[in-house]
Amino acid sequence: MYVDILILAELTSQPYHGYELKRRVERILGGTVTINANQLYPTLRRFEEMGAVSREVERQLGKPDRHIYSITDRGLEVLQDLLQDFPPEIARSDAEFGSRVAYFHLLEPRARLAILTTREQALRHHLQHLEQSQKLVSENNASQLFYVAHFLSFQQQQLQHELAWLSSLIKEVETR
Repeated sequence: MYVDILILAELTSQPYHGYELKRRVERILGGTVTINANQLYPTLRRFEEMGAVSREVERQLGKPDRHIYSITDRGLEVLQDLLQDFPPEIARSDAEFGSRVAYFHLLEPRARLAILTTREQALRHHLQHLEQSQKLVSENNASQLFYVAHFLSFQQQQLQHELAWLSSLIKEVETR
């Protein structure tokens, strides 16, 4: 779903041809997401068929035609639905979460808060799971689990850091 969000959201700024759209989508989350032509063009075709995207053919002398894609009013509606659809099942996915945060400016504060609190709950649940795993590992105290214990500790620190960041972002959204 995050690829759909990234494609439609990038088209809100201006129309793009496929290759430029791919480059922009891959840059928006700092290079953490990559898409290939086998994802991009079928997605654009699906959006075109549903009326979310329009395509204009630009003729080029001595080169293949260039297809320029634009978002439609229907596409803006689809984008809003996709951005706000953030169930707990996908809330731990960094790509799903990041694709929504990147376009918070397109959402109302209420929708932003819903996304942030869903992510926060998912991470708290995962942190509890990691703490239980850490406890089991330390009770075993086997030398072969030494690196497992360190890895679990690292994951816990990452989650605690993100939870602190989420808490500050939630406060910021609430006061804006």
